Amino acid sequence: MVSDFSCASTYYISNYGNDNNNGLSPVFAWKTIDKLNTVMNSIKPGDAVLFERGGYYIGQINLKTGGDKNNPIFISAYGKGKNPLISGAYSIKNWSVYKDKIYKAETDTIIKNLFVNREQMILARYPDKGLLTIKESHSNPNSGFTDSDLKQPAGYWEGSNVRIRTENWAYEYSKINKFSNGTLTFTDPTYYPALSGWGYYLDNNLGELNSEKEWFFGNYKNSKGTIYYFPPAGQNPESAFIECSIFGYGIYSFNEISNVEIRGLDFKNQTESGIYFSGNKSDIKIENCTFSGQIKTGMSLINYSLNCKIENCRFYNINGKAVYIENSKNTEISDNVFKNNGMIPGYGAMNDIFGMSGIIALGCDAIHIFNNIFENTGHDAINCIGNSALIERNVISNSLLLLNDGAAVKSYGEGNSNTEWKNNFVFSVKGNLDGTPAGKIIMASGMYLDAFCSNMKVVNNTITDCRLSAIYLYNENNNNLITGNVCYGNQAGIYFFKDINPMSNNTTSGNVFFGIDEKQYSVILRARNQGFIPGKFENNYYCNPLKSDLFLYQSGNLKTAYNFIGWQKLLGNNSDSNSKVISGQDIAFSKLMTNMTDDTSTVLLNPVYSYRGLNSESIHGSVTLPPWTSKIIVSNVNLNAQQELTIAGGKIIFDNTSEGNISATRWYKIFGNNLESSVSVNAPDGFEVSIDDNIGFEKNLVLYPEKGRIEKIIFVRFVPDAEKNYYDFVTNKSGSIKTDVKVSGNSR
Repeated sequence: MVSDFSCASTYYISNYGNDNNNGLSPVFAWKTIDKLNTVMNSIKPGDAVLFERGGYYIGQINLKTGGDKNNPIFISAYGKGKNPLISGAYSIKNWSVYKDKIYKAETDTIIKNLFVNREQMILARYPDKGLLTIKESHSNPNSGFTDSDLKQPAGYWEGSNVRIRTENWAYEYSKINKFSNGTLTFTDPTYYPALSGWGYYLDNNLGELNSEKEWFFGNYKNSKGTIYYFPPAGQNPESAFIECSIFGYGIYSFNEISNVEIRGLDFKNQTESGIYFSGNKSDIKIENCTFSGQIKTGMSLINYSLNCKIENCRFYNINGKAVYIENSKNTEISDNVFKNNGMIPGYGAMNDIFGMSGIIALGCDAIHIFNNIFENTGHDAINCIGNSALIERNVISNSLLLLNDGAAVKSYGEGNSNTEWKNNFVFSVKGNLDGTPAGKIIMASGMYLDAFCSNMKVVNNTITDCRLSAIYLYNENNNNLITGNVCYGNQAGIYFFKDINPMSNNTTSGNVFFGIDEKQYSVILRARNQGFIPGKFENNYYCNPLKSDLFLYQSGNLKTAYNFIGWQKLLGNNSDSNSKVISGQDIAFSKLMTNMTDDTSTVLLNPVYSYRGLNSESIHGSVTLPPWTSKIIVSNVNLNAQQELTIAGGKIIFDNTSEGNISATRWYKIFGNNLESSVSVNAPDGFEVSIDDNIGFEKNLVLYPEKGRIEKIIFVRFVPDAEKNYYDFVTNKSGSIKTDVKVSGNSR
């Protein structure tokens, strides 16, 4: 809540303002971003720019200068209601029927994206679903290819887009310069070659506008043009809220700036980025903002950054990367929500190997990424390259949904050492082979130390349901410590792949590698030749109820499985003598129990059944889990069929908020399995909850599981009605199961 600034000047912008006003008070506010930009050259340290809450502002803010340590520049909000929205799109009306079910409208600017009732539409494409296959690459494979199945007449595809899966980890796109006899020539070369056997599709062609929710823009002279749209059955475009993206950025600066705070704004539907700072920068703080619908990045801080913070923001439905940072030092990214990013194949950034990801941090030293939630990411959730990074207490679900060869958390390169990944929770890393040639394999890991990582620590993470491995080390990874991790139900617990360069002196100790089907291994070693040992193993648990050969060595195409005795002989020198293999029906029924909060958790057990730990010790009554830890227990019944309701996120503490005002929004996440009834979410006095970060806040919510399962982010805000300290719990209840989330705030 921004309520008072000691500023040289405060400029107010309101939908009810007038650009002929002086802009220096809410009563005499300006109306437009265009008017604001006329004074941006004269903004001084300590000045503030405030947008009225509940407002909708179209345009791009051009920031020219920053503040100083004692007098930052504020760009924020005033009044009550929803966060003000900075939009890169304007609404379009005056639709008429073009032909059949297609409508058209005239525009006086170039359109780059289309949203209908806040949902992104898809450029008219061929084929409507799936991918075609490149038949023949060119002598310069970055410039085009030939597909004999393209039978359209010469010139048909010229000016359209081709979107190609050029690598395991990349889609790329280009406009088509020439087309004839099945041969496409690109306007812009791809970063990776477009080779035979890889998949692609074509879009942005009026002749292919034949499916609901597709659109096309025809550009004519002086940026004027016509937009064509195929609405869903029964929808009249005149009665829908239709937005066309035209502005590149929400806030843009190419200058050297420092000491800028951006709070409580929503950035939506920009063609490039919500916030884009390209000059050297320091002490930039971005807090309680929402980013959605950007084509390339939600936020970009490129070139050098120092002491920047991104805190308590939301990143939704961004085509490319949610957050992109390069060459930074002492950056913090914390308490943010990332959801459905990089989820349209081939959209996003061009010539970019990480174009469909959550956080991409390149050349970033001493970066701290913590307490974030990730749901549904096309490629990596976090890809961080730099020295002395700390990545901790993040909860990551469903990564690598559209691409392959990546991870929930990944790093690469010689500029990556003395980094620690700890107390993170990773659920379900899928990998996707659509559009890849035959013979490719799924490469989807929870944590991926790519080539040349060294002196890293991977500590106390919980990783489950990864289709290659929980932890993957590839090619010249040396002196790394892998310890205390709980890896449950992955194709491999840990996978070492030595290609050409050496890999040695890694320590794997105190981990649990628990497989749950006969194809899952505890450890896989892969090398070109025999004799590869990546380092020391000790004090681990290797578990699988269905087999005891839990160790696999692959040399070329030869794969050899080993039991524990064979594994110890392979390692030599009495190695791994303190570890333990557990197999057989005694562990047929296992359960991964988690605590993804800042408090110690006690889970009550059904007294009808018996429970044991991995050391065969009996467990009675309950299981106690320290903060951000997990534990595997076994039983005489299938525990995974029992009802479960758990929470992710720490206690929620709000800043001081005066009586009658509303705080910034914070969040936690509910996980439920095998639920037999709805989930009631009840907020105590002084607090409200919603499933939307900006609207719909109430004292109580009711959530309905699908097939007994629920996974939902709950947003909480502080709304004090008296001057006092507030301390209580938000309760979450389904039937007899209940879990609480601590909330507190101060309105004095």
